[in-house]
Amino acid sequence: MNPAPEMRSQIEFKCENSSYNMSSAIFASELRELYIKKQFSCRAIGKLFGVDKHKISLLLKSYGINLRTKQEEGKLIKHPIKYNISKEYLENLYWNQKLSPYQIAEKYGCSPSCIFSKMERFEIPLRGLNEAINLSVPRRSATLSDVVTKYKKNDFSGTDMDKAYLLGFRLGDLNVDKNKYGKTIYVSSGTTKAEQINLMKTLFEKYGHINTYALKNGCTQFCCSLNMSFDFLLRKEDSIQTWMLSNNDNFTSFLAGYIDAEGHFGVYNNFAEFSIGSYDQNILTSIYQKLNEMDIYCAKPRLTVEKGYVDKRGVKNNGDLYRLRITRKNDLLKLVNLIKSRIKHAKRFADLVKAEENLLERNKSP
Repeated sequence: MNPAPEMRSQIEFKCENSSYNMSSAIFASELRELYIKKQFSCRAIGKLFGVDKHKISLLLKSYGINLRTKQEEGKLIKHPIKYNISKEYLENLYWNQKLSPYQIAEKYGCSPSCIFSKMERFEIPLRGLNEAINLSVPRRSATLSDVVTKYKKNDFSGTDMDKAYLLGFRLGDLNVDKNKYGKTIYVSSGTTKAEQINLMKTLFEKYGHINTYALKNGCTQFCCSLNMSFDFLLRKEDSIQTWMLSNNDNFTSFLAGYIDAEGHFGVYNNFAEFSIGSYDQNILTSIYQKLNEMDIYCAKPRLTVEKGYVDKRGVKNNGDLYRLRITRKNDLLKLVNLIKSRIKHAKRFADLVKAEENLLERNKSP
């Protein structure tokens, strides 16, 4: 039975204001109807009026209505599971569907002790401690990750081109990981370049909390916590997805992100050039093929440093390093015009502009 709106508002007022005179035959009769005749609990009445069950208890006492004992309350609770659940079905829920007694109790709206009692009566054995813990960890961790959130995380709100850029930048220069059971994606990178740190802040600051700290080797470590709308960044494969390769705008954004992470523009002996060095042979090959389709000629990526090579700094190559280069004036100018508006890295953009100026100046020569 739902109380009238005006009655609800007055009862809420009375519950929230202890100094209010709680003596009204009308409201007393209403509560008697619900509590005594219809045998609603204080919790159920509280839900009807949107107030705490303890406030309903206070009202009942103020009207001289005797509260039921715990034993009397228990007799009013109906547990259909006690009568109509079979041993086979309970075993299926517990052993095959891997539900805990607490989850089964929640499913049937009864207490966990009811389920334990039923399992004991059916002689259904309980899981071992280790198995029970292993099954409960994912559920408990997911629940905790929802509750224990120190900083707000916003959903990814960019376009497909924004997503393509982030994927290019991620495949080039970001570490992305996720807690096994949680709902937070961690993006990190170490660099000695301030421009790189500034770019990563620009890319992620509106989505999650950022930490930066100095390492003993002179690098700055960047870390950012994101929500699951960034799960597309978890993919780390030596390939470019079809939805980017089949669309020129998406491909161009991916290429800009990859160049911001791995690319280089330079002018040597008055000749501008562009190159990307990477272990990702398949990605470089796809870029080479796509650029040629777009009438920007470049040679096939070449192996420049073999896996295991140690340079004079003592840095060891973890894989075969391939390099894609564009040196022909007209093709390099086409590349500059293609990606200039998509480049976000301050140093990379400055180097691109210098290369563009060199190309334009050379075009003036007879």
